[in-house]
Amino acid sequence: MEETPATTGLRSQAQRGSTALMQHVRKRIVDGTWPVGYRLPAERDLVDQFGIARNTLRKVMNDLESQGMITRQVGRGTFVAAKPEQDNNGAESLLQRIHGASPSEVMELRLLIEPQFVELAATRASGRDLQQITHCLDESERTTTVLDFEYWDGMLHQAILSAAHNNLLTDVYDAINGVRKQPEWESLKQRSLTPERLARYRAQHRDIVEALRRRDAEAASAAVRQHLFEVRSGMIGDV
Repeated sequence: MEETPATTGLRSQAQRGSTALMQHVRKRIVDGTWPVGYRLPAERDLVDQFGIARNTLRKVMNDLESQGMITRQVGRGTFVAAKPEQDNNGAESLLQRIHGASPSEVMELRLLIEPQFVELAATRASGRDLQQITHCLDESERTTTVLDFEYWDGMLHQAILSAAHNNLLTDVYDAINGVRKQPEWESLKQRSLTPERLARYRAQHRDIVEALRRRDAEAASAAVRQHLFEVRSGMIGDV
């Protein structure tokens, strides 16, 4: 049977999504953002993030499992099993330095790059990007624990910055985002994230997303800057 344009388009979309997912998982394992034993996001979250069908996702996971990179445990989830060899010692050393940075250094760097990132996202975000951003915002609104909020907070910021469609800068931010998994960062968040501050963070997230929907780059950038100043103040005090 001859393929229709619609069928060809769906197949091409599935191929792009599966390639993006494979690169996403491999990069996080290679750079140490997802260490051995780390539990991968749930299938439904990866399906939503990459816009692929579950059978496409499972084919990618089968490939990663056959490579020995992940292991799947019934009833528990999918976990990182091994880290592939990497020859680029310079890049790995830089990632180790980023992951070993202090929360103060990380927040300074975020304040330098995120407002500019968000300006780009306001003008470049596709409809799918905005759907993913809204999904992460909704999930962060529903969280009931600090750790769950911290996870979806990170996913929201990552989705926003991914909408800027600058792969190099996105890779840099992915490495910075890995610092969130460090014990010092988690301890500071546990102590600083009071119910009152959590409510303000959620309101600030809504302001950022609303500005993105309006394509208002200036308002989105200002909202992110205000939010990051408050996050820094809550974690390490005014500097």
